[in-house]
Amino acid sequence: MKQYTELFTVAYNAICLRCKNKGAVQPYGRYFPHGVGELADQHKIFEGVRDEPYMSHASGFGGTLPYRCLNCGNIGLIDRAGLEGYKQAFKSIKTEM
Repeated sequence: MKQYTELFTVAYNAICLRCKNKGAVQPYGRYFPHGVGELADQHKIFEGVRDEPYMSHASGFGGTLPYRCLNCGNIGLIDRAGLEGYKQAFKSIKTEM
């Protein structure tokens, strides 16, 4: 299978409610710089990008993309619960200016 790069947004001002680790990541896609390769054999939709650069956008449950803790793997939202079925997994860190 061809190599790809995970693309994500980092939320630095959040703390995991499970392990208290600072920061959360939200995936927004995978980039295949040299095409999808063998993935085109499994899925016909990829035939046109077998050897062409391709960006596969992440999709969430109903459109919401949850955040993930890189320390413990906790998945959910920041300061919200129940949206699109995801629990609150992170709390915002308030900073004084």
